[in-house]
Amino acid sequence: MNALIRRRWINLGLLGLAGGLTALALFEPGREQPVVISPLLELSPTRIEHIKVLRPDRETLAFERQEGRWWMTAPDSGWANPVLINRVLEIAAVRCSLQYPAAELDLPMLHLEPPQLRLRLDDREIHFGATAPNDGLRYLQVGAMVHLCPDRLYPLLTSAAASFLAPAIESPQSPATKVE
Repeated sequence: MNALIRRRWINLGLLGLAGGLTALALFEPGREQPVVISPLLELSPTRIEHIKVLRPDRETLAFERQEGRWWMTAPDSGWANPVLINRVLEIAAVRCSLQYPAAELDLPMLHLEPPQLRLRLDDREIHFGATAPNDGLRYLQVGAMVHLCPDRLYPLLTSAAASFLAPAIESPQSPATKVE
């Protein structure tokens, strides 16, 4: 047997060994499949038409989609800042790994009864509660489930209502028409 044929057999053997080890790793008996975490709301952010933020002791914020853009309807009216509205819409798709049945928790202690803030996206409502002291995750209640999620949205939703309005774009003026 010459050296070329011997190398081919060695390469085929190594290829078979690598394939066998790969199959063993992928199809290992008793291996747990990764848990799939569903989004907070089974609602596509692109299909949401109405947003309402109910804030105790502060004015309610309300927005509706018009002509593909967001319009603030309360407490002021005007085009909404698309960057901020997109951040609000992202909560529908957020995935929170820790979930608990609401019936098993002390909802008043978690500030979920009454909630610190309520966010209504079309007909779905999210109650915002306290933050967990050890990791800063916020308790969010959707229906009968309480989720522990990153606290990215609460500070925005409690900010001034005027910050949600889109900044006015000034028309450029020629140097001759500017008042000095």
